Amino acid sequence: MTQAASSVQHTAERDLSLVYTPERTVFYTPSGPATGYDLLHAAHKLARHLPDCPVVSLCQDIWSFTVLFLAVVLRGQYLLLSSDRTVSRLTDLAQDYGAVCVALENDLPTEGLPPNSLVLPIGARQTVSQDGVHLPANPVIDSAQLVAVVFTSGSSGQPVGHRKHWGALVERSCVARDLLDPEQAPATAVGTVPPYHMYGFETLVLQAIHTRGRTTTGPCAYPADWQALLERSPAPRILVTTPLQLRSLLRANLAVPHIARVISAAAPMDMAVAHEAELTLTAPVMEIYGATEIGSVAMRHTTQTPLWQLYKGVVLEVAGEDASISAPGAPAFPLSDFVEPLPERHFKLIGRKSDIVKLAAKRTSLAALNTVLLAVPGVMDGAFLAPKENQSGALARMQVFAVAPDLSAEQIMQHLREQLDPAFLPRRVVLVEAMPRNSVGKLTVQALRQLAAQEADGVQLGTLCVSPDHPCLPGHFPGQPVVPGVVVLEEGLAQAKGAPTHILQVKFMQPVLPGQQVVFFLKTEGARARLTGRVGGNTVLRATFRVAHA
Repeated sequence: MTQAASSVQHTAERDLSLVYTPERTVFYTPSGPATGYDLLHAAHKLARHLPDCPVVSLCQDIWSFTVLFLAVVLRGQYLLLSSDRTVSRLTDLAQDYGAVCVALENDLPTEGLPPNSLVLPIGARQTVSQDGVHLPANPVIDSAQLVAVVFTSGSSGQPVGHRKHWGALVERSCVARDLLDPEQAPATAVGTVPPYHMYGFETLVLQAIHTRGRTTTGPCAYPADWQALLERSPAPRILVTTPLQLRSLLRANLAVPHIARVISAAAPMDMAVAHEAELTLTAPVMEIYGATEIGSVAMRHTTQTPLWQLYKGVVLEVAGEDASISAPGAPAFPLSDFVEPLPERHFKLIGRKSDIVKLAAKRTSLAALNTVLLAVPGVMDGAFLAPKENQSGALARMQVFAVAPDLSAEQIMQHLREQLDPAFLPRRVVLVEAMPRNSVGKLTVQALRQLAAQEADGVQLGTLCVSPDHPCLPGHFPGQPVVPGVVVLEEGLAQAKGAPTHILQVKFMQPVLPGQQVVFFLKTEGARARLTGRVGGNTVLRATFRVAHA
């Protein structure tokens, strides 16, 4: 954290100290306000237990996350931050970077711990004062020190890591504060987003340790949690959220204290939701435009203007359909959006390049299609999925998934027929219980493709793994054993728990080797069923058969 902002000029060439002011309230926790001394004291204690290597943070609570982040900085190391919280992803991340996964005893992840994780004590939060207590030094952190590698969500491809240096983060925090926290009194941020995503990292963690801003911590999974956080926070309050979570809060119809402003990011804000939020919460709804590569770079008042205003020091350059953006302490990077530059540091966002869909010599955007879908009365969530690039002809059709408990698929399809060009209509609408959104409400292409594959395959049944000493292998084939197809088929049919009345077709797509695990899926439509066997992402068996009616 930095010394008093009014007396320090933050430049990339300066060394920057860690604590803003020792007496300043940095966090509001369930047990009371925590000051800069509390934070630094806990970080120093934790740093003594950390190894000298990068750290994958498993923390979910903002206070715990921040203590671990600063402890890692004190060790001269850096955090690895991924919004994909699956055990396999975090394990791979640690292996790729020679890092260790770290959780704190009071903040264990609900998803489980990756192998070889460290679980460290943080101790109860204690108020630390100067009276008779040895306080750790307020260290100086070199502005060039690498302190984090933050990974993109992979919403349009594979996640990519981006390096964050201390000085650049301080610079960006101070620039953003004027727009995030313009009130005369310091505001308190209440977040519904996690600290390990760039959006939450910037607004809830870095603002608290780099500027006058404060953050309230505690459980934040449900609207009732957000209500409790707001009630514990002193005014003026800033709600840091996403469009999906803002909709959830409005539907919960909870009484909340006055909010000075709502900040939203991570997905486009629906105009109807923004208007409803301003009417219900009596607070302006502001959107942040940014990217993991560079952080937040612009803001707009959603209901008042379609134009975005660039932060101070941010430079937008446009050449034809291509644009790049740069900011203090961050190199220029190419935008994935079409933008139109306008006077007085404004620009208009046209749409994502990857959003453009071309079918039957016509084109539109996924954003426009999703807007039509979400406007259907009764549709709570949903999305269009474009066909793969290598698909053509009859295969090149849109897919639609929707969460709509009170509607039928045909009712939704009828609304779509009235609004969309036939070229962009799906064959059918698939109703699901929930969309596979990540922790900040994003739908990645990979998650939608996986949902489509699951819907096509049906219900997962079980697995088969034939050991090398299985009696079916000798003679099939000598020196190069292959699991007989009939063994795979019979096991799959057995797991389907219903003898077929007539097998219509069987295809063995590729050999199954001893030790490989086959996962079976079953999809039924009336008296017809399809059995699929997969090894990894590859289909090894596909069989269709008739079944007797129950």
